[in-house]
Amino acid sequence: MSKLVTKQIRGHLVSSSALSSYVGASDIKVGWDKLPHEFPSIIITQTGGGAYGYLGYKTSPGGSRIRRETVSMQLDIYSTKSRLETLQMEDIITPLLIVSSQARKESDIDTFDDELKAYRKILSYTITQFHDD
Repeated sequence: MSKLVTKQIRGHLVSSSALSSYVGASDIKVGWDKLPHEFPSIIITQTGGGAYGYLGYKTSPGGSRIRRETVSMQLDIYSTKSRLETLQMEDIITPLLIVSSQARKESDIDTFDDELKAYRKILSYTITQFHDD
């Protein structure tokens, strides 16, 4: 499921016209292949996840077949322009993910990356999906 969720999140971000006024689709990346070289940029990574079946899951003919999966995702927003730019992008991203992916925002950290000389906003979300196996 994590691949699907990651693909969905990137799709929602890339298709947002409001966000594209800040960052191009090619600078919204999944995972780290190298340090960002274009700014602003957004890096999407999975930071955790889990799954469990409800009582009776696959144990009896009449048991529940409902499985709940959660995926924890982190979005790193980088800007060399200003902290304000990272805040403005976050103002677009959070409502978008809450509506489109049923995400729950877990954390929000502002920092400055000395190595990249860029403002960095770290956002963490949990996405929960239910599957009927």
